[in-house]
Amino acid sequence: MENTAMTYTLGIDASRWDVRLDWAQLKAGGVAFVILKAAQGASMRDPRFEQHLQGALAAGLICGAYHWCDPTHDDRRQVENFLAAIDGKPVAFAAVDVEQYWQDWSEWQYKHVTRFIPPGRISQSAKTVAAEIQSRSGLPALIYTRASFVRDYARPMLAWLPQWDLWLAHYPYGNGRVSCSWEELRQHFPRISSPALPEGCRQWRFWQFSAEKFIPPGARSPLDLNFFNGSLAELRAWCRADLPELPAVTPEPAEMLKRLWQAHPEIHPDEEEKKNE
Repeated sequence: MENTAMTYTLGIDASRWDVRLDWAQLKAGGVAFVILKAAQGASMRDPRFEQHLQGALAAGLICGAYHWCDPTHDDRRQVENFLAAIDGKPVAFAAVDVEQYWQDWSEWQYKHVTRFIPPGRISQSAKTVAAEIQSRSGLPALIYTRASFVRDYARPMLAWLPQWDLWLAHYPYGNGRVSCSWEELRQHFPRISSPALPEGCRQWRFWQFSAEKFIPPGARSPLDLNFFNGSLAELRAWCRADLPELPAVTPEPAEMLKRLWQAHPEIHPDEEEKKNE
């Protein structure tokens, strides 16, 4: 797509919270890549990582994987956890999610954080985990964060962050959810040309420009929407996904029936939702 004289490539990111994704429909709507949550901290794995990965690959999407960095956990064990989660999986790039500033998850849950992780520890953990993942996996690696997080909770990151490819969160929207067609969604694409950059950083590689906002065809809940800063060819070159683009796979009749059944919950009890409660 063209936006303020720039070429951006559309993608999404997804985790266990994204229960029902129709990957073929997402691809048809213009989604070219997905960044999937694989692991968190020293031991947690995303239970839908492999399911999402298989569906996205079958639809012909470029797939990356990300790790939630928890600075309260041992860095080495975090690296081992992520590498084990992606071992043998055809992921094209990796990312380290740096956004945790709280020591106590219950305080975060109740939105009353009193115990903060020291800024130096957040910085050191993020740098160590990202560098080890990049070195040992051989994959291009990103730091996911936002300018306000670095400014408020992790200023020591500014000493090394400009040397890394960045995946930045910046949402130029108000509150409220919007269900829309893909054509309508394109009318809502950001009118600004880039996310806010951390101090000293001059460029970004990916931009998460929406979360908890838009529900396009192929999703049952709001998608985290992203741009890659460049064309699809440039994305493939950056992450060395240089194989020919795979065509979307035509579902088998049984799979087509399953999708039809799931698409019309009004005609049957929603057993899938009950399983996920």
